[in-house]
Amino acid sequence: MLTDYKRVLCPVQLDQHSLTTLAVGKEIAKKNNGKLFVLHVVSPHTDPTRVGGAAMAGHDEKVSQQELAKIEREHLGDIEHETLMRLGHPAEEIAKAEHEFGIDLVVMATHGRVGLPHELFGSITERVVQQSRCPVLTVRLEG
Repeated sequence: MLTDYKRVLCPVQLDQHSLTTLAVGKEIAKKNNGKLFVLHVVSPHTDPTRVGGAAMAGHDEKVSQQELAKIEREHLGDIEHETLMRLGHPAEEIAKAEHEFGIDLVVMATHGRVGLPHELFGSITERVVQQSRCPVLTVRLEG
C-alpha cells in the first residue's frame, strides 16, 4: 500500500515547521522511487486599506522564490523533485496542483488548533483533507 505514493505533494510555508513536513514527504517519495512536488502559495494582498499592497505582493513573491531556491539547494539534491510557487488561496492552489500533477499523496502540517484560534484562523489543512481526491498525511506540529 505504501508503494502507491509515487507523486507526493508537500505544501510548505517556508519556516522551520516546513522542513519537518518536507522531510516526511521526501522520505515517502524516496522509499517509493517517486517524485516530490514542493509547493509554496503566496496569499494575495487583497486588502485595499493596506499601504503598498501591490509592492508587498511583489516583495513576498521575491522572498518566497529565494527561500524555495534555498530549500531546493539544501534539502532536495538527492531526490527527483519540482518546486512550485503559486499566488492565490492556499487550499485552492493545493487542490489545483494535486489535480494538475496527478498527486498520489499530500503531506502537510497541522498545528491542531481548536476553539477560538481555529475559528479565527480556519484550517487550510482541514479544507485540503475535506476536498482532496487522494490521501492527505498530516504532520502534527507543536506550537
